[in-house]
Amino acid sequence: MTSRTFRGALGLSSAALVAAVIGIQPGDAHAQATTPAAPGAGAPAAGAPGAPAAAPGGVAAPQDPFTVENLIGDSVSLSNQAYPEVDSALQRFKNSDVKGAKEYLELAKQKYPKLPPVDLLLAKLFVFARNGEQARAALESTVTNYPDDPEAYLLLADLAFAEGRTTESHALFEKAKALVDKFSDNVKRQQNFQIRVLAGLAAVHQRRQQWEPANALLVKWVELDPDSAAAHTRLGETQFRLKKPAEAFNEFKKARELNTQSNHPYVVLGQLFTQDNKLDEARKAFEQAFKEDGKNEATARAYAEWLIQQDQLDKAQVVAEEMRKNAPTSENALMLDGLVAKMRNDAAGAEEALTQVLSINPSNAGAINLLALILSESPNLAQQEKALRYAQMNAERFGNNSQANITLAWILQKLGRSADADQFLQKAVQGGQLNADSAYLVAKILVQKGQKENALKALEQVLEQAGSGMFMYRKEAEALVKELGGTLPAAGAPGAATPAAGGTAPAAAPAAGTGTTLPVATPSAPK
Repeated sequence: MTSRTFRGALGLSSAALVAAVIGIQPGDAHAQATTPAAPGAGAPAAGAPGAPAAAPGGVAAPQDPFTVENLIGDSVSLSNQAYPEVDSALQRFKNSDVKGAKEYLELAKQKYPKLPPVDLLLAKLFVFARNGEQARAALESTVTNYPDDPEAYLLLADLAFAEGRTTESHALFEKAKALVDKFSDNVKRQQNFQIRVLAGLAAVHQRRQQWEPANALLVKWVELDPDSAAAHTRLGETQFRLKKPAEAFNEFKKARELNTQSNHPYVVLGQLFTQDNKLDEARKAFEQAFKEDGKNEATARAYAEWLIQQDQLDKAQVVAEEMRKNAPTSENALMLDGLVAKMRNDAAGAEEALTQVLSINPSNAGAINLLALILSESPNLAQQEKALRYAQMNAERFGNNSQANITLAWILQKLGRSADADQFLQKAVQGGQLNADSAYLVAKILVQKGQKENALKALEQVLEQAGSGMFMYRKEAEALVKELGGTLPAAGAPGAATPAAGGTAPAAAPAAGTGTTLPVATPSAPK
């Protein structure tokens, strides 16, 4: 569900409200499971192999993408060399001085010839800033002036993949591959390019469910970079699809040995079984993971979130409470406990857990957002006003965050301040992807505005794309669809993280020209 799909369909008057339902971050299990935690990149979908799931309703505090490592770490060594000119370029760009940034990058290129072309570095900066139009312009300039440099084609391939243009992405990866075979200017960049070509082409085949060619490419990636946990995870997934569960499990084990932050092997198996709608096998896998590794917060959280997805809220609450016992000051454990309590209609318990989060970290954006939503449901006007203050706090701190703006718009709408609500809906249109819960709130606003047909269209797409992923307001959304006379997706129908016949849902990405993401199909460079 993209902004292009809905732009102009609903309007704040008669022209643009479902533009606020920009897309519920469907994700792509095959590509994003390997994506580095890079700014702007769509988060892996809940349930994607190896991918952590964000708490519904939450607002993640943005990380600063403008670092030397993000910009040039795949080209030169950072261990024993400072790059002050690059630092200065980053600061100039962050201060909206593109010309000054380019001048410093040109100085850096003169001093350090192994750096990529200046226009390519500028393109990356525009990607960090979510300026897709300028990023593409800089990449086109790079292709014109440096036709033998593969990276512009790799970035264009990644952007096409993220936006669901799989055939175009495939062609661009093939073009890059031909250039990589002849590239010799920088050994580190060449190795990075080789890996990115393999990972990108494999992602294309995985999206198309062409498991044999994907597997062959991923075997080559593992051979080239045997210490890559992402490569082993991806290879394990293709082997699972090829009905080789033992081999797949060994790859997941290897991934965790290489990177202790990787998911427990049985968690990954559980997620894959869930995608195949083999819920009994999934349950056994998650239970085994929890039995072996229950004190690990990530493992316990994955199990609890799976239980939530299966509507086993009582069991999920037990796991969440166990997490709190093991780590009383863990923000993640408290957030999960608050989320489950909210879904069990225990507003007091949810408020207690989230208040505990804020006592530990007063700036936790997710806790503030979820607490605002919970308080807004109270019939007490004082509680609703308190919710408004929390929502205003987040929207002020994260002015470009769609979730923060939608939460504020919803609360303003409930308080009868429709004109003010429209203002923040407009900001949400510009802010990027919505999660399923925020998209549901947009639909609720549409109902209150009398636009029931448009609300129903939005809700049906929300439920279809959300699939079996985390969705706090799922029951409410389903009830509203029935109330409006709509049709619910068939049980077990493929959703965001579940491949449909012939392919998977495209990775979440803003419409062209409204912003963009960092590489989705390809991994971070080896260190």
